[in-house]
Amino acid sequence: MSETPSRLTAPLQVILMFAIILATILLGFLMMPDSQEERDQLLGALGTTNHGTLLEPAVSLEKLELADNNGNPWRLADRKPKWRLLIPGGVNCEGDCEKLLYTTRQVHVRLGKYAHRIERLYVAVDGRIGSSLSEHLLKDHSYVDVVNTSRGAFESWLGGTNSHWRHGKAEAILVDPAGLAMMVYDAGHSGNDMLEDINHLLKYSPE
Repeated sequence: MSETPSRLTAPLQVILMFAIILATILLGFLMMPDSQEERDQLLGALGTTNHGTLLEPAVSLEKLELADNNGNPWRLADRKPKWRLLIPGGVNCEGDCEKLLYTTRQVHVRLGKYAHRIERLYVAVDGRIGSSLSEHLLKDHSYVDVVNTSRGAFESWLGGTNSHWRHGKAEAILVDPAGLAMMVYDAGHSGNDMLEDINHLLKYSPE
């Protein structure tokens, strides 16, 4: 007795389903930009207005030596792939630095169910943060991790880019899951500007 059409088509449906899943995953990885040129092409294809400033040229977070508060190396390779917002500052975070800390917190909260895909890092460039800033972060920014580097290392990491941080301008730097710094925001950008950009990027990047 020959098999029924339903029995014949069932395996084909399973194969098709797995093919679609694999194609979706592959497309997600192919869309993840690995260079400044690829980021520009991706952002152009998505039609975003890019409220932030594209960081040029591309710099990898792996090239910046970081340590946690216990002095242990903080390595990107040991971390889960996430979008990251770096807020560089000194022993204390005041003025525009504090404003960016607040803005990035509001954006993080407003991401809602997508908030787990973003990590905020306060990058202390002048040694360990002061007690007042430490207490402030614990109280009002509990989801911010603190990492440490030297001012010279951070300035060298941004050297040759269009970032104005090393010229005394407070900035938040958006890093993609591959570890490439891709966009810069200063205190003049609103939370809505940042949120719109990040939502757009999350929509078209893999989980």
